[in-house]
Amino acid sequence: MNKYNLSVELKNEAGALERVLGVLRRRAINVDRLTLSRKTQSLYQVSMSVTDQVVEAGSDRVVKELSSLFVVVSAEEIGGS
Repeated sequence: MNKYNLSVELKNEAGALERVLGVLRRRAINVDRLTLSRKTQSLYQVSMSVTDQVVEAGSDRVVKELSSLFVVVSAEEIGGS
């Protein structure tokens, strides 16, 4: 089973992480690992390891949908294993 890593930079706003996870939940993508770290007072960095379902959903489509959220500053796939 392949794992893919996603990196998302979020604004520090209430419900921001829930909005990101909502995108993954709607596409039935399981998160294996999630790391949340503060970059600045107003920004957080979220690194996630997700499983094969991201391929079925289309990783570029998932990243595009994440990027369209108003709380997301940037989103990208940073490789897989």
